[in-house]
Amino acid sequence: MTGLIYSILSAILVGMHLFSIKLLSVYTLYFNYILFFTLLTMILSRYTIYLAMKNTNNPTNVNLILNLSVFVTFFASLYFLKLEKFDFPRYVIGILFIIIGLTFIQMSYI
Repeated sequence: MTGLIYSILSAILVGMHLFSIKLLSVYTLYFNYILFFTLLTMILSRYTIYLAMKNTNNPTNVNLILNLSVFVTFFASLYFLKLEKFDFPRYVIGILFIIIGLTFIQMSYI
């Protein structure tokens, strides 16, 4: 269970880290602050990935949950970059596939 919590925290941090790299080119006035945030989230995400791997029997679970970082980046893009053109039904189907995949991997342990 601890590995799952660290994995989710890692996914959030990785998503924020990747999105902050984009923000460096968009909000140049705040470059130094965003760069500090980028470096901080990079370090914290690697540490939480280490903790997640340490507390799980199967590293596949950590890797699968880390892929959820794309949704963090997507929601941040909606909020900060005001994205408007995307296919919402396909987005929801993508989330469902990830949840189904995680469920199948968890159920594969007998």
